[in-house]
Amino acid sequence: MLELNKIYNMDFRECINDLPKIDMVITDPPYNINYKYDVYKDNLSEEEYIDLIATLKGFPLAIIHYPEETMKYFVPALGVPSEVVVWCYNSNLPGRQSRLINFYNCSVNFSNVRQPYKNPTDKRVAKLIENGSEGRRLYDWFSDINLVKNVSSDKLSHPCPIPIKLYERIILLTTKENDIVVDPFAGLGNFAIACKKLNRNFIGFEISKEYCNIANERLKEEVK
Repeated sequence: MLELNKIYNMDFRECINDLPKIDMVITDPPYNINYKYDVYKDNLSEEEYIDLIATLKGFPLAIIHYPEETMKYFVPALGVPSEVVVWCYNSNLPGRQSRLINFYNCSVNFSNVRQPYKNPTDKRVAKLIENGSEGRRLYDWFSDINLVKNVSSDKLSHPCPIPIKLYERIILLTTKENDIVVDPFAGLGNFAIACKKLNRNFIGFEISKEYCNIANERLKEEVK
């Protein structure tokens, strides 16, 4: 049996259905755009890619991708999501300034995350703040979390890491403390770092030995 709070150098399809409990799957899968990863083949046929994503069908799931690919791949593989959030950001990617976060088989509680009031000087809002309110419920679009840019030192050696802050937000919206969160495409372990910060358990899978080793070393540093 796999231990909690580790990232394993293996294909998630080998054992995800054997895990005793999964409270939430949160993942940003490869984009099938022929990117040159060190191990993973990122140019699957459309059928192969849909079959890969379909492995996650039935799990409580938050999956991140671009809008066009969501319709092309995720709807055939997983069906229509029960909730969709738009993540907007500035980037140097032509025409790519947002991604979708698609939720399946889970409850998304936007009241779990508060955002600042837009008009704090309004008398009614000022009264709410005076009484201890930290803001209003979250909208279904996020524009306050930046993309990890290519020039950023946070990027390390992975081509497209999802920001830890975005993982934290999704975790807060969909899970509670001590839940088990799984990422089938763990990369450098940003999801796991977010889990540790928020007192969630996790299991990650990553087929690149290099990425997996970096991720587990980063997790050791988080403990210190």
